[in-house]
Amino acid sequence: MAKINISSMSKRIIFIIITAFFCLNSSFSQDTLTIEDDYINKADKWRFNISPYAWLASQATDVGGEKLRQSFNDLAFMTNFGFQLNTTARYKKLILSLDGTYANLGGNQSGDFLEIDLDLKQYILDMKLGYMIYSTFESNQEGAIINGWAIEANAGAKYWKNDVTLAYKIGDRFPIEGDLNEKQEWFDLMVGFKTRIFLSRTVLLGLSGNIGGFGIGSSSKLSYDFVYANTFKVLKYMSVTAGYRNFKYDRVDGEVENELKTTVSAYGPFLGVSFTL
Repeated sequence: MAKINISSMSKRIIFIIITAFFCLNSSFSQDTLTIEDDYINKADKWRFNISPYAWLASQATDVGGEKLRQSFNDLAFMTNFGFQLNTTARYKKLILSLDGTYANLGGNQSGDFLEIDLDLKQYILDMKLGYMIYSTFESNQEGAIINGWAIEANAGAKYWKNDVTLAYKIGDRFPIEGDLNEKQEWFDLMVGFKTRIFLSRTVLLGLSGNIGGFGIGSSSKLSYDFVYANTFKVLKYMSVTAGYRNFKYDRVDGEVENELKTTVSAYGPFLGVSFTL
């Protein structure tokens, strides 16, 4: 099974983004870079953002009484491929956002008697509809926003799917081979907020928090997702974002005797670019 060295790939992405920040920023005058253009609607009332990003996460998992702690390097070693993308569409005070993650992780262990091949495919899609409930801005003489802040409330659902396949081979001369497949799939209802603080015409701070699950149907007992972000305008249609994210879910699967409690927490810095249309 081919593996991509995520550690090297992430370092390459970070280097490219930092280089773009310093080199491209020097090519444009300050007057052409106004970050409010990304968040204030155009004349036709629409605004779109597309943001691929890399999350350098560590993970803590408690399942069935066992505790598993994995650093970013541990997860990178297991990762065959991963991709994350956030898209946002704004119309007047309404904001529709989609945040998607796909990850393919795997590993192989073999001994004299037993060989195991693990393959995990994970899909996460976070869908939210928000409304700008308050905003206040201060402009300069040219009418450009120089500071201010805004807050929005949102509600939506987060879709999770974990598809695990475990292939095994027992024995050598007369081997017994087979595979086991287990799928987890559920939705968590989520509610939350997002606030943005304009520090200057090119710098924006953002903070968002969402909580949900609430044990509705097959959803998690509790799920939350918190994000802190710093955004820097580097081109007219491009921004660089760096920050920190932490999400967690606590759920119970199975019935009574077969009940399985699982708590997963992922946390770490992220880095991405945003393109405004």
